Amino acid sequence: MMDRLGPLLRYFRISRSIPVGRLFGIPLMIDQSWPPVVLLHLWLLASFWLPARIQPAWPLWQNLLLGTLITGLFFFSIVLHELAHCLVARIEGIEIHDIQLHIFGGWARLVGEPRTAMAEFRVAVAGPASSFLLGMGAMVGLLALQQIGPRHSLLMGAVEACYYLAIANLFLAMFNLLPGLPLDGGRAVRALLWHFRGDLLAATRTTWRMGVTIAYLLIAYSLFLFFQALARGLFWQDFLFSTWLLVIALFLRQAAEKDLRSRERQENRSVKKSEALSPPPGRWGVGEAGLPSQFAPGTVGSRMHSPIVAVPPSLTVDDFIDEILSEHRRVFFPVALEGRLHGILALAYVRQFPREQWTHLTIQEVMIPIAEDHFVEANSPLPIAQEKMARSRLGFLAVLDPQGLLVGTLLASQLDA
Repeated sequence: MMDRLGPLLRYFRISRSIPVGRLFGIPLMIDQSWPPVVLLHLWLLASFWLPARIQPAWPLWQNLLLGTLITGLFFFSIVLHELAHCLVARIEGIEIHDIQLHIFGGWARLVGEPRTAMAEFRVAVAGPASSFLLGMGAMVGLLALQQIGPRHSLLMGAVEACYYLAIANLFLAMFNLLPGLPLDGGRAVRALLWHFRGDLLAATRTTWRMGVTIAYLLIAYSLFLFFQALARGLFWQDFLFSTWLLVIALFLRQAAEKDLRSRERQENRSVKKSEALSPPPGRWGVGEAGLPSQFAPGTVGSRMHSPIVAVPPSLTVDDFIDEILSEHRRVFFPVALEGRLHGILALAYVRQFPREQWTHLTIQEVMIPIAEDHFVEANSPLPIAQEKMARSRLGFLAVLDPQGLLVGTLLASQLDA
């Protein structure tokens, strides 16, 4: 699963994450909710799965040893699933935030979204494709090991590991390909509908309905398993699985709802932003290149970027990443409220704060407070902007009109154009 699970994970109050390394330059994080899931998985393997599979029965320490190996390989498979999303997203020009392992498995957090339908399709199917290949690889290993003669403990352990990894990865691939949001299959179907219909919001609504339907079917199946567990007396084995399936179903339903609401908010913001930033006739005219056309050559207004993307100071860092940075991949943002400049948000400065604080830190707390060298008037000559750039060393200026309202932004690279 990919970046859209971020808001939902905060809904479930999944909090502190611990960095454990990097894969291809992508941070790998472990949420504090993840270790209990690993221990539960290990216990179920050692107490139920392996004793039912291996005859004559192994002692507990041997089952625990093999269960630890299988658990490690299985969760590494999940990391590879998310890594596949990330590498394809990187090819598509999308920045990667991190990969996290959490109570629901794993998710790749992307900074931004694919710009085309086919790009989203490729990113979406990359994860299930990797799980399918891993499952087929484990199946080939299983068939090869079964051709070997008399089995001893080491060979039996290898056979069981390959069998479990083959089943688990193929199930992971097929489950993620279910055609409903927020699953990878839902994102792939949405991409195809977007491609053929040309309407991303309508495609999102269709796959949202499919996702909610899938969630209700899983809820019904989990309740069926629960009552079946009571009837059969397999309390721990079937009861835990049905309960976990119920949690996943509720999780998927909530995630689908949040994905749809997020897309609707983005559409509404786009409409409101375009209306708010459409200047009145005869004032700040916007040319075809998105740059104001009614400024004399050699002035800041002739080089500035407009319309602008301003960040409200009350927004949290996490919401900024999910709602603004995901759509506008920039390193500087003006912080403004009702057109009045409050500060400058620099991503390099934000990264100095621990990520576990991003859920409650506001933009006002992490922004660079406004100073004289952080803004310039649109009618000012370019040399004044160059002097301010040199003094501030940010390489970024907010551009104001004569009334002090924010009308554009200027990068150091635009001064050299």
